[in-house]
Amino acid sequence: TIGKLNNCASHRQSTMSSQLPGNAETSGKTVLYSITMLVALTGNLLLILIMKRKPETRSLTGFLIVNMAVADLLVTFVVMPVSMAYLYTGGKWLLSGNLGQVTCISVYFGYHVTLAASILSLSIMSVDRYLAVVYPFSGFPTFRRAKVLTVVIWLSSMIFSIPIAVVWRAIDYGPGGTYCTPVFKNLGEFGMPVYYTYLFLLMYLIPLLVISSLYTLVGLAIWRRNVPAGAEQRNEMIKRKVVRTLVIITAVFALCWLPTQCYHFILAFYTGVHDKLPPYVMFLCFWSGHANSAVNPWLYMMLTEKFRKVLRNLLHRGPVEPSLQLGTSRTITTKGSNSETGQRANRDQLNGSLLDYKQEENCIETAL
Repeated sequence: TIGKLNNCASHRQSTMSSQLPGNAETSGKTVLYSITMLVALTGNLLLILIMKRKPETRSLTGFLIVNMAVADLLVTFVVMPVSMAYLYTGGKWLLSGNLGQVTCISVYFGYHVTLAASILSLSIMSVDRYLAVVYPFSGFPTFRRAKVLTVVIWLSSMIFSIPIAVVWRAIDYGPGGTYCTPVFKNLGEFGMPVYYTYLFLLMYLIPLLVISSLYTLVGLAIWRRNVPAGAEQRNEMIKRKVVRTLVIITAVFALCWLPTQCYHFILAFYTGVHDKLPPYVMFLCFWSGHANSAVNPWLYMMLTEKFRKVLRNLLHRGPVEPSLQLGTSRTITTKGSNSETGQRANRDQLNGSLLDYKQEENCIETAL
């Protein structure tokens, strides 16, 4: 029988059917998801609008932010509605037959592609910021090609999500209904632990280690930079703001995905954990991960001064100031008189620094 082919699928069908929440609980969860979707939609559209109104922000950082916003919008339109539907269907798939099979695979494949694209955008952004601060005068032209990165992000996300397309199937239980559920037998004898370990490593641990390590190196590089004595106070303020922003970005990413990924990791080695957790805990685990798509755009707009300035201009229907550049500037050119050039050279020589203060300040600020 189908149940013998996949005990997990049978278990999922029975537990989901028996754990339909009451009206009050369902309404509360629906309101929470509706608010999350509204916040995600508004924030990500605003982020894209800011970039559209600011042509000179078409740098790698600006592109990555927009790419992340697009991925987060897809999470909002693809992932969250399916999660809301589960509140009312008890996990049943509304379509059956070939159409049910195609939609089941497509939805969950798309689900993980959008999540992977969002996480990859965050990871690549940390790489770019590391290069911008630690190697500010290096062009890295191949890495900085926006079109190349677009293909890399989305193609990689699709490749990483192939196991999802292999595992998820629409199973018809006859009178019990059709359920879109993972069939771990498709991955072999140890399909379930392999599947959830794969999700834990690829969708959480590895990106988190990359982001945390690079932002730590960025913070150390900024902190150790030599600057003229007269600029120390302002530079220290910039250092603290940048390090604070990087720590917050990393911490929010880690915290939002921690419940979901911990559940995946435990499930890989202890299948009975599903029976031990109340339904509301399961709901909060997955909602917190989805909520990261709502938090990301507002996090960048609130923590970055230049985003806030452009946002204020948009809200007041005023022109966007040309000086408010949001992108990462890897190679900074300055114009000035010969005397100014000489002063900068002397200052660099006295301080033993590759960057003069103004260039360093620009590198630090535009890295965000």
